[in-house]
Amino acid sequence: MKRHLLIPVAIFMLTQLVGCATHTATQSAPPVVEKSQPTPPPVVKQPEKPVEPVTPPPAVPQTQAPAPSATSNATASLVAQARAQYQAKNYQGAIATAERALRIDRRSPEVYLILAQSYVQLANKQLAMQFVQQGIRYSQAGTELAQALMQVRDSIQK
Repeated sequence: MKRHLLIPVAIFMLTQLVGCATHTATQSAPPVVEKSQPTPPPVVKQPEKPVEPVTPPPAVPQTQAPAPSATSNATASLVAQARAQYQAKNYQGAIATAERALRIDRRSPEVYLILAQSYVQLANKQLAMQFVQQGIRYSQAGTELAQALMQVRDSIQK
């Protein structure tokens, strides 16, 4: 009789264990968030004597031209080479050299002057006028360079 009683007791205990296991697995306890004490704001210590604001020195206009950079030296060398090619009536060579200078310094009015003059000599007035306009844009009004660009412009428009 012990065997007949042992099997139902074992099944009962097994179902209780399975029930407990599934019961705790389906119910999860909410996370516990503990409140912490707020941290006090940092104490800012006032300076003993007032700090005066630092004022920058007044801007002084430059009386000297800035030192030439490597780029302007390279551009100047190419401009001189292009000018020599133009004087030798090698207009295609002058254009090629001036375009190299233009890749280095897009704002050099001297380069635009050489390009405009060379294209005038090659009878390409449309390109010459485009280069004149760019050169005038980058040149300072009243300079010899600006006047030379305007003379080329006037000769194209005639």
